[in-house]
Amino acid sequence: MTPNSKPPVSSPPGAGPRLRFGPFSFTVTLATCIGVLVALAVLAVLAIQWRVSREATMELLHGKATGLLGHIESSLRVHLEPAEDLAEFVAARIESGAVPLDDQARLADLLTGSLAAVPHLTSVVVFDPDHRMFGVRRAQGAAGQGEVGGDVTLHRRDQSGNPAVARAFAQLGSTAGAFWGEPAVTSDGLGVINLRRALRRDGEVIGILVAAITIPELSELVTEAGDRFGGTAFVLYGRDRVLAHPNLVAIKREAGADGPTAALGHVGDLVLASLWEGRPVPMFEGAPGAAEVVHVTLGAESYVVLYTWTDDFGTVPWALGAWFEMEGMSTEMERLMLAGLGGLGVLLLGLLAAVLLGRGIARPVKRIAAGVQRIGELELAEVAPLPPSMIRELDEQSRAFNAMVTSLRAFETYVPRKLVERLIQGSDTASGEGRVESVERELTVMFTDIVGFTAMSEGMPAAELARFLDHHFALLGACVEAEGGTVDKFIGDAIMAFWGAPEKQKDRALRACRAARAMAAALEADNARRAAAGLAPVRVRIGIHTGPVVVGNVGWPGRINYTIVGDTVNTCQRLEALGKEMDRGEAVTILIGGSTAERLDAGFRVKPAGRFEIKGKAEPLEVFRLLP
Repeated sequence: MTPNSKPPVSSPPGAGPRLRFGPFSFTVTLATCIGVLVALAVLAVLAIQWRVSREATMELLHGKATGLLGHIESSLRVHLEPAEDLAEFVAARIESGAVPLDDQARLADLLTGSLAAVPHLTSVVVFDPDHRMFGVRRAQGAAGQGEVGGDVTLHRRDQSGNPAVARAFAQLGSTAGAFWGEPAVTSDGLGVINLRRALRRDGEVIGILVAAITIPELSELVTEAGDRFGGTAFVLYGRDRVLAHPNLVAIKREAGADGPTAALGHVGDLVLASLWEGRPVPMFEGAPGAAEVVHVTLGAESYVVLYTWTDDFGTVPWALGAWFEMEGMSTEMERLMLAGLGGLGVLLLGLLAAVLLGRGIARPVKRIAAGVQRIGELELAEVAPLPPSMIRELDEQSRAFNAMVTSLRAFETYVPRKLVERLIQGSDTASGEGRVESVERELTVMFTDIVGFTAMSEGMPAAELARFLDHHFALLGACVEAEGGTVDKFIGDAIMAFWGAPEKQKDRALRACRAARAMAAALEADNARRAAAGLAPVRVRIGIHTGPVVVGNVGWPGRINYTIVGDTVNTCQRLEALGKEMDRGEAVTILIGGSTAERLDAGFRVKPAGRFEIKGKAEPLEVFRLLP
């Protein structure tokens, strides 16, 4: 083997012989495959287009009508639901005794105000247990609609002999809440729908509340909806009665004639009169949640009727519907011809796209090379995920690359970036192992601990405890990172951090004390939020000490940590524990050693706390309290 030659690359165990691609490798193969698939797809589309064209026409018509049905339903709800809210409000005032039934002056004010609050209400009345009626009514326009801002008149009438009122009391005795009763005709021949609500006190019915809306107003709503969507809209009351229709807008229903609603064949709409004689459209039969679709033929003309049922407005269901004229078959043929021409165009574009796609195969490879370079520079945030590829090998490569980047980013959350840079710079290239030699250096160490954490956590569920610690560590850890510190580890509810490694920091003591003061401010703000939520405040002890430690890789080959060890670490931990003896009930108690205090400038306020015997040290430790 010559010095510049490379060793042969052997196939992995169990792998078969590698396929060798000639000049027709990716570009020609991919162009041919996509071209054949596009051609087959276009031919298949052209073969079935005659059927799809009709279905597409019906789907467009169905979508248009469905939009109209939704508009009708929303308009009805906007029109009727305020009456339900009003009924509950008035009933609550009467049932609570705020407005007694026998105080007609206050009752008149309540009902008059309620009528003003809902402009499309025509009347609001109450019946007392003796079936005496008292209420207010709005002046009506020429077509029977209530005039907004019209005169409001008071009505009093003894209905003790009215069997309809007696039936209403019997029906409402076992009914909870408000409900829409059957349409009715008023004494002056006005068709209305009415909302009824039993008035109860101590479980006993003390009266009935009735709010009425004129039926012609509903016809105006469906007329406006039909005009907007280019169809004829309607509302049926059951199967055989018409509640709202454009032809009923100006009709004032006379008592004793056709009643408050019109018969299906008395509206002057031949399509609607033939509704139940129409044929269901098969493509919509059994579609869950869809409107029912019927095809109606009148001579040479064809129509499609769509409707849906709702039982939200009384015991008798309402049918919300609309009908449209069918489009001619010439439109379908034109669509078929346009689809054929479009299919040929798609075929040519598909072949061209296949060639361009083959040329673009090299782009993912270039993206991978650029991404690998950024990874080598530890710019993981700049590495964009690779998109999937139609080529299996390239797709697998993209997924493997994205998985690697995800893993490295997860690793980045555990190991500081500067530490990784040191590992790379100090790696042993001969052995392939990243090593950071342990050295002795003067650092500033910090320990934090939650006061009374054991008692706090005893009755706390595991998941809640984990969320509490996550929030606490995020709060304090952010303060450490903001001052360039390194969080070494979490010990139960405690944090161990240090300054001065891996990069050297001359102001390490200042940084640590600034971080401690930031922790105090963050905890104060967090305790204010906890107090607002009814939670106990969190109190923390912090110990800070400066001295020599051994910093570097510690562990065994299977598990190595970059950490610090030494007497300074032990002293700092005991300094934090000393806070128990000096606890004055403050949210944060910060104790620092004398070696840290002597490195602070005038921007910090410290107070001598005395000299204390520390376990394991021959000389007493001079301790200071760091003030906010």
